[in-house]
Formats: sequence, C-alpha cells, structure tokens
Amino acid sequence: MHKVFSSFEEVAADVDFQAWFTGSDKEGAARWQLWMAENPQYKALIEEVVHYLNTIRPVEKPVSVKQTEQAHDRLMQSLTDNAAPVVNMRRGKFRWWLSAAAVVVLVLGGMLLWKTSGDERLKIGTAYGQVKQYNLPDGSEVMLNANSKLVMQKWKEGIDREVWIEGEAFFHVKKTSTKNRFIVHAQQMDIIVTGTQFNVVNRDGESNVLLKEGSVTVKTADGRLIKMVPGDYVTISNSLPKIETAPEEKVLAWTQAKLVFENTPMQEAQRIISRHYGVKVTLKEGVAQKTISGTLPNDNLEVLLKALEATADFRIEKREDEIVISDSE
Repeated sequence: MHKVFSSFEEVAADVDFQAWFTGSDKEGAARWQLWMAENPQYKALIEEVVHYLNTIRPVEKPVSVKQTEQAHDRLMQSLTDNAAPVVNMRRGKFRWWLSAAAVVVLVLGGMLLWKTSGDERLKIGTAYGQVKQYNLPDGSEVMLNANSKLVMQKWKEGIDREVWIEGEAFFHVKKTSTKNRFIVHAQQMDIIVTGTQFNVVNRDGESNVLLKEGSVTVKTADGRLIKMVPGDYVTISNSLPKIETAPEEKVLAWTQAKLVFENTPMQEAQRIISRHYGVKVTLKEGVAQKTISGTLPNDNLEVLLKALEATADFRIEKREDEIVISDSE
C-alpha cells in the first residue's frame, strides 16, 4: 500500500487513517496499522495529528442522515480548498465513513481553519525526496521539488495572484480573463507574469529563473527590471543579476525524476543529494574534487547510491545517520 504524506492535512484526510482513528471500519483500520508499521518515518507526524484531534474532539451527539451528508459535503469542500488529496466516495458504499465524518467533521474543520486562518493563505509543500504537482485555485499548475514550500495569497478574479516560494518549483501559469498578473516572490527577486512556464529556485542563498515559454519580468530587490524571453536563465548573487543561457534539459531534469551531472564536482553532488534527501553526506579525502557525468534517478536514494557505486570510482558506506563516500582505490 503506497502512501506519501507531506502535511498535517493529508494525514487527516486519508480514509484509512479516519477508519483507524474513529474505529468505524475494521478493514481500513487494519490497513492503516500495517502501513504505519512499514513506514515508521511518519510516526511524529501521525502523533501530531492524533494529539490535535484528541485535544479538540467534540462530544458525540445523535446525528441525522441529512446532517451527516451535509458534514460530508463541507469536509470535501474544505479539503479541496486546501489542496489536500481527496478520495471521492459514493455515499451508499461508504455509509460507515459518513458516520465517522459526522463525529470528526468539526474537529477536522477546526484543524484546517487552524492551518489557514489569519491571513487565509494556501500553504503547500513537499518532504525530502518528494516531488509533487498541485493545481492552484486560479487554474495554474505548480510542481514542487523536494523540500520546498509554497504559500499563495487568497485569490479572486480581478486581483494579482501572489505566491511565495522557498525551494524549487516549476510553474505553468494560466492566463485569467482579466489578465491578472501572477507574481512569484523570492528572497532576491520577484517574477512577474500573466501566462507562461518557468522554473524558479530560491534556497540557500541561490536565486535563479529559467523561462521555458512565454515572457516574464524579473524585478530585483533594488528595483531593476529584467525582461526575459524563452531560453533565458537569470541568476542573482549578492543582489546582482546575470543573464545566461542554460541547458533546459539539465535545469528541468528534476521534473522528470532525474539528476543530470556534467563533469560535476563531487562536492557539488554532495550538496545536491543532501539537500534533496535531507541526509548527511560525508566525502572522504580525495573525493571532493572528482567529477561525475551522467543521468541518475532522484526519486530513490538507494538506486542513486547504487548508480554512483556502479561507476567503480566510489565506495558507498551507509551509517545510521549519514552516507560516507570514499575513493574506491
């Protein structure tokens, strides 16, 4: 059973979790128990969800079928609005779930409000080693690379669409009927578009934009405007912008679950692997300045390490909390 969670809301929205938490379906609860045993890395996140639900669990009262169905509809709408994955369920087949929803809908609704209240912003993100695509409320699409976060201001037709990115993302921005701007805020720049496709990086002091299609305007922190055309690659270092050309295949390889190395120093590869998977990578003496070339997978750390070892240039040692790469000689 394959499940991947990156947020509080996604766990709470899972059907098997709800069956286990409410005790309303033995088969679903059993599936969840098995999945938890196989995926101990989610223990802390699950405990957080359970603690919160137990803290504000309401007193159960008799609920009519009509109230149950209304609760179901409200829950489905809330989850859709918050970009959490929703499993569509026919009421006849999943009547047990509706009963559970009647018990926890106020709890779950309160949880979602807690996550989005105040400035009413949509918050989405990915875990280490995870790449995920989302549909935004305005119809645009965004794919987030591993360990990335995106916040979107509540939007309605007629006003600018604004998002804040931390990490790396590929956007496919949809034009609106009123041609509202889509603005991506990064640490050292803003990217202003109406409808286009582009990649943006904003992490660890690194800021860059690759334009794949359409046109965008980059506004630097000091107010400079840079008009980009497809193929342009803008990097900003110490608030100074630089326009270059970059191989699109290499920059966008992550969207195809790949890492492309071209005479890349192992010191740089070490940084990429550590950032993507959230693991400590140590290079032994003589390895840092070696280079690697080739296309490796970025969706499975084990496969990536085996591919490195298969070059016969490196020896990989996995310890409890780190990966050590040494010279094979």
